[in-house]
Amino acid sequence: MLYETLAEAYDAVETTGGSLEKTRLFSEILENADPAEVAQIIALTIGKLHPDWKGEPEIGVAEKMAIQVVASAASVTESEVLRKLRKTGDIGSAAELLLQESAQASLFAEDLTVSFVYDVLDQAAKVTGSGSNKTKISKLVGLLTDAKPIEARYILRTVTGSLRLGLGHMGIIDALAIAFTKGKDTRSDIEAAFNVCSDLGRVAALLATDGIKAIRAIKTSVGIPIRMMAAKKLSRPEEIIEKAGGRVLVENKYDGERVQVHKNGKDVTLYSRRQEVITAQYPDVVDLVLRHVNAKTCVLEGECVAIDPSTGKMRPFQELMRRRRKTDIKATLAEVPIALFFFDILFANGEDVTSLPMLKRRELMKKIIETTDRVQLTKAEITDDPEKLQTIFEDALESGHEGVIAKATHKDSTYQAGSRSWLWIKLKASYTEGLADSVDLVIVGAVHGRGKRTGLYGAILASAYDVDSDTYPTVCKIGTGFTDEMLVEFKQRLEKHKLEQKNPKVVSDIEADVWFEPVEVIEVLGDEITLSPTHPAGRSVLRDGGLAIRFPRFTGRWRDDKDPTQSTTVEELIEAFERQRGISE
Repeated sequence: MLYETLAEAYDAVETTGGSLEKTRLFSEILENADPAEVAQIIALTIGKLHPDWKGEPEIGVAEKMAIQVVASAASVTESEVLRKLRKTGDIGSAAELLLQESAQASLFAEDLTVSFVYDVLDQAAKVTGSGSNKTKISKLVGLLTDAKPIEARYILRTVTGSLRLGLGHMGIIDALAIAFTKGKDTRSDIEAAFNVCSDLGRVAALLATDGIKAIRAIKTSVGIPIRMMAAKKLSRPEEIIEKAGGRVLVENKYDGERVQVHKNGKDVTLYSRRQEVITAQYPDVVDLVLRHVNAKTCVLEGECVAIDPSTGKMRPFQELMRRRRKTDIKATLAEVPIALFFFDILFANGEDVTSLPMLKRRELMKKIIETTDRVQLTKAEITDDPEKLQTIFEDALESGHEGVIAKATHKDSTYQAGSRSWLWIKLKASYTEGLADSVDLVIVGAVHGRGKRTGLYGAILASAYDVDSDTYPTVCKIGTGFTDEMLVEFKQRLEKHKLEQKNPKVVSDIEADVWFEPVEVIEVLGDEITLSPTHPAGRSVLRDGGLAIRFPRFTGRWRDDKDPTQSTTVEELIEAFERQRGISE
C-alpha cells in the first residue's frame, strides 16, 4: 500500500465528526491493505512501533528535532519552520505547507509505501551512540525528501506522537472487527485477545491472515504481560457490597508499585502497570520470587512496597519511585528494601486460571506461595456486612495503608484483563477529603510564577484522558498547596517536555504560558467535581458544560508508574459526577 493512501485515509478520519464514521473509514483502509502490512498500519496509527513490553526503542522525536528535520527537508531556516508552527499550531501542518511551497515538493524521487515508512522510522528509532541524533535527523530528512506534502503532515505527527485522528484503541478494535469479520459482534473477542497478549499489531495481523478463530485461540502465556485489571471507586460500604454481589473479599490497599510477575523455571520477568520491563530495578524481588514461589511457571500480581530497614514499617510510594530512578541499584537494595504482597494469580503450571472465581485463585496462591516477613498475600477478610467493611477500612488507615479494595467473590468473579468493573471496588482515605477519591491527571501546561515564584511555575494546567477521542481535555488549574521543593521539582521534570505550541491532542480553552507534551502524571485531590464553562472534559456528553475539579491540590505523588493513557478518564469523571449529583439530590 502506498503511504499516500494511508495519509489520505488519516485525513478523511481526522476531518470526519462522528466516531462511527471514523471507525468505518479506518476499517476500509484495513480491509484494502495487504495482510502483511496490517500490523504496521496499526503500529503507525497508535504511535508505537512496538509494544512497550518488548523493550524496543521508539521513534519519539522531540519538537526541537522535528523543526530541524522540516527545515532541512524544505530547504528553509528553522526560524521559518517556527513561524509556520506558531501559525498552524501543529508541526505536521507546518511541514505540509513548507513542502508545498518548496521546489522539493515536485522533485520527490519515488513513491513511499507503508512498509518503507515503517522501516525507516524503526531504523531511526534504533540508532544509538555518538552522533545518533544527527543520523536520526538524516534518515527522517531523507524520508521527507521523498514525501508528498500530505505524507509529510502525518509522518511528522506520527514521530512526535500527535497523530490526533480522534480514534483510540477501542475505535481501532471496532474497525478491525468491521474490516475482517464484517461486523462488531466479534469486537469483544478481539479486545480479549489484545488484553492477554498486549500487542494490537499482532492481533490485527493474525485476524487479517487467519480469521477470528485464531484470535479466540490467543491465551495467557508466561513472558507476555496481561493488561492489568482495574477497580471502580465508591464511597459507601453499602453500595460497594451491593455492586459486588452481596459478599466481598476486602484487601488492604498498599502504597506501593503494582507488579506483574512472570516466572518460567529460573527466569523471572517483572512488568509495571505501563507494561515496561522493570526486572533490572528489582533484583531482590526476582530473588524472593525464585525462593518463595513454588511453581514451575506462573503469572502473579502483587504490590511491591518499600520497607524502612531500621523499623520494618512501610515507606511511601514516592520512596520506591526514587529507587526506580536511581542507576546504582545495588546501593539502593539496602537503603530501600522491599516487601511483596501478592493479590492475584493469572497462570499456574501451564494453565490459564483467570476464569476461576476470586476465592479459588486466592486458594491457589496459598498453595504455591511460601509466606515470609518479605513475601505475603495481601491481608484480606470476607464480609457481607457494610459496618464490618467500614471497620476494616478504618483499621487499614490506622495501619498506614491507602485504604481497601473490595472484590466480588461470586462464581463469575473472574480476572477480567484490561477492564475496570464492579468486580473490584476501591475505597480510599481520600473519601473523607471531598472527592470520592484522588484522581491521576496529566500535566499539559503551566503559568509562569510571580513574586517569590519568579523563574518557576505558578500554576499547573492538568487534563484527564478521553479514551474515545484519544485527547487530553483540561479539568483544572492547580495553583495552591505547593511547597518550594514541589515547585522546583515541577520545573526540573517538565523542562524537557516543553513545546512551542499546545500539543494537538490537548484540548484547552485556557491559554497557558508554557505547554508540555502530555507525559507526566500526578495525583490530585479536590473538593468536588463541578460543571464548568472553562474546562472541556465531558462537554460532548454533558449538556451544561464540561467538568472541572474544584479546589484541586497536588498530593505530592508523581505517578511514574502510569502512562498518560492510564490517567483518570473523562468517562470516570462523568460517572463520579453523576454519582455525586445523585447523592446530593
